[in-house]
Amino acid sequence: MATVRLMMGMYQLTSSLLTANYTLASIDLLISDTITGLQLSISGPLASMEELFTGSKPFLVSTRNCRRLSENVINLLSSISLARSSIDTGLGNDSSISGASITPLTPVPPSVAPTLVPNSGLMASPFSPGWAANTLMVNEDYRWLSYVLLLLLDLIVCLFILLGLAKQARWLLILMTVLAWLALFLSWGSLGLETATVVALSDFCSDPNAFVLNSTQFNSGTSSDVLDYYLTCNRRMNSPFQQLLTQSQRALSNIHTHLSSLDRNALTQFPKAEKSLRDVQQILNSTEGNFHQLVALLNCRGLNKDYIDSLKGLCYDGMEGLLYLSLYSFLSALAFTAILCSLPGAWRSFPSESEEYEDSDSESEDPFTSHQARRQTSSGSQRGAMAPFYNYPGAGWTPPFSSAPPLP
Repeated sequence: MATVRLMMGMYQLTSSLLTANYTLASIDLLISDTITGLQLSISGPLASMEELFTGSKPFLVSTRNCRRLSENVINLLSSISLARSSIDTGLGNDSSISGASITPLTPVPPSVAPTLVPNSGLMASPFSPGWAANTLMVNEDYRWLSYVLLLLLDLIVCLFILLGLAKQARWLLILMTVLAWLALFLSWGSLGLETATVVALSDFCSDPNAFVLNSTQFNSGTSSDVLDYYLTCNRRMNSPFQQLLTQSQRALSNIHTHLSSLDRNALTQFPKAEKSLRDVQQILNSTEGNFHQLVALLNCRGLNKDYIDSLKGLCYDGMEGLLYLSLYSFLSALAFTAILCSLPGAWRSFPSESEEYEDSDSESEDPFTSHQARRQTSSGSQRGAMAPFYNYPGAGWTPPFSSAPPLP
């Protein structure tokens, strides 16, 4: 019962942490994919369009505005999350890269989501949910195995102590006494560890938001506004990324407006720019799709739900399981204490070696006489000889009431 409740709590906690890790990793990948696409559009198609529109100032201005707005979006998204190291600025030297290689991010289930630490400012490396979930799963496996082994040790010691008492085997009782001391120490040790864990967990569960805010802000330097937004998720609170997302959305809309204007007016005069313009439009469509997914993931509802579910698994099922385990360890320690205190009295009640030796000697004298008959014979000899049933004193003796004449 205790182990099942604790396992349920740990499963809910690790599942919520993995889901939160998937959300953070998806945010980081979306931002990286968007920045990569915009960098490719700047270095490839837009650079080619600038070369083609050199003789036409209005078209050149529109193309440069698209380039400037793309760089602005890159800077805005980089303030939310630093781009991955895989985003190489050297890609700008390859003008043959087309927008066909940029596709929207395909979400994957949390079970196969990357557990790497996101580079975003939402969560720093010491507080990666993926790392925490993996650590908890490994520790839970070791904890479950250790408690199963402790339970088996308790059962084996108790059964063999009963067998030793029934058989009056001193060597078996000596061995089981040593194992009982070991089980007693393990029970008290597990009780102390569980009690300390329950106390620490109760302190954390009394005000988890304050603990997360203080520890995370102190160790990682994450903004308290960002943490408070995702921990509380109050409808009255505005997202700390709202201004950045709004500016990025406006910049993408302006880029789309400039590209539409070039599509209507420039292609008739510069047909060679059609391929570059289509590549930029394809990259922009992929970027807008990723951006809408990013806006949805940056909303506090998803991460806050994972946070609440993890607290429920830790502070309800996990706490209840730890309390049951503490009760089991306490009762086990009391039981082994009582066993070790009662074993000396049971030891003294065993027959001594001299008595066993006398019994074995008496059995070896007459193997066909039962043990009870030998005891009765020995007790009769100790009380003295009884008078015989018939007595023949002499030839001239006659019974007192006999009518027969005396013998001559």
